[in-house]
Amino acid sequence: MDWNSVTLLALAVFGFLGLCVMLAVSLLRQLPELFEAWHNARRSWRKPSEPPVSQRSSRPGGED
Repeated sequence: MDWNSVTLLALAVFGFLGLCVMLAVSLLRQLPELFEAWHNARRSWRKPSEPPVSQRSSRPGGED
């Protein structure tokens, strides 16, 4: 094994490690948004949705 092969192997290994680190960092940055979306989806699945604004009463106690 000559020095050119060792150099190329080292570059390939460090390039792969850099790619893995960047993927991990981007995943960790997106986790809060992912958790929030997951909680919103579970929350909307559990409770019935509210009627659209156009169908809601303007008075809190009853119909218009």
